[in-house]
Amino acid sequence: MKPFQTLLLYAQDNENTTLSYQYGWPRNFQDSIYFKCHSVNVAHRTFIKKVGNLASIKLAHVDAVILLHSVFSNTCNLNGRLFDAICQLQTPKIYFIGNEYKGMPEKMAFCDALNLSLLVTQSDSPNVHKLYKDRLGCDIFWLPYTGLDEKLFSPGAPSPSRPIDLGYRSFDSPRYLGHDERYQIAKFFKRTAPDFELTHDISLDPKDRFNELAWANFLKQCKGQLGSEAGGDFFELTDETRLKVNDYLGQNPNASMSEIYSAFFKDYRNPIPLRVISGRNIEAAGTKTVQILFEGHYNGFLLPDEHYISIKKDFSNSKEVFEKFQDDAYCHRITNNAYVLAKQELTYQKFIEKLHVKLTSHIR
Repeated sequence: MKPFQTLLLYAQDNENTTLSYQYGWPRNFQDSIYFKCHSVNVAHRTFIKKVGNLASIKLAHVDAVILLHSVFSNTCNLNGRLFDAICQLQTPKIYFIGNEYKGMPEKMAFCDALNLSLLVTQSDSPNVHKLYKDRLGCDIFWLPYTGLDEKLFSPGAPSPSRPIDLGYRSFDSPRYLGHDERYQIAKFFKRTAPDFELTHDISLDPKDRFNELAWANFLKQCKGQLGSEAGGDFFELTDETRLKVNDYLGQNPNASMSEIYSAFFKDYRNPIPLRVISGRNIEAAGTKTVQILFEGHYNGFLLPDEHYISIKKDFSNSKEVFEKFQDDAYCHRITNNAYVLAKQELTYQKFIEKLHVKLTSHIR
């Protein structure tokens, strides 16, 4: 097996230290036997660093260029002469697209300029793949946006002995996704956990988020974690609905989620969901932390009562959920199942191996 000589582009700075996948992917590519990486952090802003990056790109003799999510997720970190140099390279280019719910017209133009060979999406949906294929004309592949890094996310103490019963860290969902599930699940369990004499540490405040190591340690202190699928049910390449919702909120900042849903999503024609397994789900599995998750697909990996405790989105089965959570034998079984699944199928190295196989048809 021949490792591919690869120019690996990513962005790391003080703005994304709480996004573990934006650190996990570069680290695991660099450790992989499948790729020999010439790595460039495009977030460097100093003149000297920019010159060094440009020289690295122009002097690189590689089989492929891989642009990770952080290159263009919220904002584009690849521009100017660096971007021009990448566009001029006559080698296959692979882009891991991130945050597939915002800035989509700009990301599509970015792909056009690169003359992209392969788009790596987080979605396993054939409908999503078709939209991308019709728009870009390139090959489409899917991988979860986070893998398990076993060096960081390993089992802690047995869950019954952990000091925090229920933990949760996330960002509140932007209203243009058509739901506020993260807010709802956090609110519900903060209100009800004390009724069952359960401790909790639940927050959606960005100031309470952790870097990779602290997040792994937090998981190991929690018997249970809350969660949901990432993404939404109204995928678009145009940002049309997102822009309309944002404009509406600009004029009506106190609008409720139900009001927004009724105005923009209730009668939405032919919705295409982009719901995916969250990296938080995979990392919790790696630490053998019990997961209480909203019912969902989770890319077909996580199954209710097999890998997690499923709670309905109207919380109508909450009594049953609390009973299961307090059943140590049940929790031991599902956390062990999730852990085995994560180690066998959801590690970064497994994903990177799959990408290597896929790229054999693009690299001669």
